[in-house]
Amino acid sequence: MLLLYRSNSLGVSNLVMRVSAVNDRIAFGRELMPGEVSEFVKVRDEAKKLVGQNGMSIFIVHDPCLPREKSMDTGVGNLATKEAKDFFEYMKTYLGFNTVEVLPSGEVAPFKGAYCAYAGTALSLGNHQINPYLLTTSQFEKILKPKEYNQIVEANKADNLGEWHANIKNVMDDGSAQDNALRIAYKRFQNLAQNSKLKTGYETFVSQNNDWLEPKGIFKVLCKNYKTHDFENWSNEVDKNLYNPDFDKDLRKARLDSLVKDNSDELGFYNFKQYIANSHLAVARENLNKMGVELKGDCEIGFSTDEKWAYPKAFAKNSFIGMKEWGLPALDYDSITNSESDAAKLLKRKVQLCAQRYDSIRFDVGWAYLNPRIFPENGEPHVKYLGDTVLNFIESAVREVKGPDYDLHNLIYEFEGGDIFQDNGELLPEVKNRVKVFGTTYMHETWGSNDAFLKRNWSPDEFVVGVGNHDPQPLRQIANNVRDLTVPDTQFHKEQAIMPLARILKLDPNNLQNPVEFAKAKWAEPMMAKNNQMFYMDVFGREERFDMQGLNHQFPERIYAYKIPENYRELYHNAVQEGYGFNIMDSLEKVFKAKNLDASHPELYAQIVKFRDILNDKNVANVVEKTSKKSFAKPIAIIGGTLLAVLAGVGIIKSNKKSSKIQANQNPSAQNSAKGFDNFVSMDKFIKA
Repeated sequence: MLLLYRSNSLGVSNLVMRVSAVNDRIAFGRELMPGEVSEFVKVRDEAKKLVGQNGMSIFIVHDPCLPREKSMDTGVGNLATKEAKDFFEYMKTYLGFNTVEVLPSGEVAPFKGAYCAYAGTALSLGNHQINPYLLTTSQFEKILKPKEYNQIVEANKADNLGEWHANIKNVMDDGSAQDNALRIAYKRFQNLAQNSKLKTGYETFVSQNNDWLEPKGIFKVLCKNYKTHDFENWSNEVDKNLYNPDFDKDLRKARLDSLVKDNSDELGFYNFKQYIANSHLAVARENLNKMGVELKGDCEIGFSTDEKWAYPKAFAKNSFIGMKEWGLPALDYDSITNSESDAAKLLKRKVQLCAQRYDSIRFDVGWAYLNPRIFPENGEPHVKYLGDTVLNFIESAVREVKGPDYDLHNLIYEFEGGDIFQDNGELLPEVKNRVKVFGTTYMHETWGSNDAFLKRNWSPDEFVVGVGNHDPQPLRQIANNVRDLTVPDTQFHKEQAIMPLARILKLDPNNLQNPVEFAKAKWAEPMMAKNNQMFYMDVFGREERFDMQGLNHQFPERIYAYKIPENYRELYHNAVQEGYGFNIMDSLEKVFKAKNLDASHPELYAQIVKFRDILNDKNVANVVEKTSKKSFAKPIAIIGGTLLAVLAGVGIIKSNKKSSKIQANQNPSAQNSAKGFDNFVSMDKFIKA
């Protein structure tokens, strides 16, 4: 064993462990045996119904971070892969979700080394939505050869970020390994018969979407010519104003015709990638629907630089939306309530593309359609009250796609963080009757729980509550009372949540000082809500901050890139046994006790307890197993320099007699220290196989 120290950004010395290569069979957490699955599902669903959790149960993932088999790993996960299908089928049993929600799916360029999903394009899809393996199959007329697919995989291996981080640049960027392979596929596509299924589908797609495809393709051509995406610095005024209706029409038409003629192949390649991305997303959606799971898309609030260039009349001049530091261009909110304005038309196009691609939609920064905060480049920031005009417009646009009877409760809004209350503390009428999304991060006696929201007379049909999402601190950090550096006025989120959790779940508040017991209680409380949600990082007990919220980060390529490794089964069950991962039966047991359902339904309660204990049991015969001739580095938590890892319990180290554990230091001051994998030196750097 090699022990190494490093100092993190807060000056805390962290201990990093390297375990030598182990050839023994490594036993991991207990999973269900085949004969137990159907009974588990029956108990799960019956119990959920009794506790009132019979609405949406949303599992949030970032699809580039989905697992991939090593021999197929292009660097990112993809919703349309076999691995994704297997993953969702497996996790659905244990989590009980009926909806998979993905983060925004647009094209993203790296900003300070990070690929932030919320800083991408609003209309188009990113290359990561393409599963190039499908192009090697007859379904897509074998326009890519297996050896060409393997070149993407080999490029990922050559630029390997490790099993914990998606290699987004290998897939997303123009000129990346995947982009180069797609150019080869495009050449074969061009040679297909004109009446082929793929060609006719492409022609239909382009004709229906050319209004946004053409400007995006042209913008890429001009960026390449000018060597910058900053169109304000382009030397040709016509190019800067190519889609500006206030600029000379004849000059613009002549220039546009010339660009289309001279760059037909490049424009066709862009259209091809968008067609394939949309097709593969449709494949993924169909796969989920066959499991009884809906696919929910995230309609981001912002627009990209090329969209601002292509629709200049839709945006307020030199103004930003939400928060100035976001740098997102603001629509023209002075005209947006007019359905014929450029701003309203662009918003409608964005919303309807989401409605076409997904079963349902989450609206990012939903309060910006009600009370947008506008930050002019020069001038005072201000809030503009829009009433329900824009919200009604959005919902009408969705129904134009989905049909007049589409249930608007499938649309959920991020109202948290907005000005959504009247002076008397009641919700604004426009907010009250729409489905609102909230997290339990900032829980206290009157906020952040199902109980608190019901006491405000909110309808259980009209809010979703859950442990975290992509934005806040992960549950594991909060449970260990780690300071939240992004919220200076509320630096710790644990203490104020203990008393409401203890009251609601009828637990001893002293026990909730224990990080594991606190985490379990935080998982249980949202199970009382009709609609709940969970983020994959929390489900797997991870403690990295997914979004650093503007903080400087030592490894920016890890932000929005925390991958679910191929051995997700072992990792999930380890997290459950540690107590930080989501054990649905543990949550149901707590809710049954709190609601006295254990007394009224003793047989069902006994079944819940049985399955809770099965998932927690480290010492039963049926375990998830892994045999490895290489090193296996298990994630290790650090508290104030103390090593916290169950070594013998996972089979990494075996004593000559019986298994032993290295216990966590329970010193309260140690629990306040910052911790997490972001403070670690990657073990791979110190390991020689």
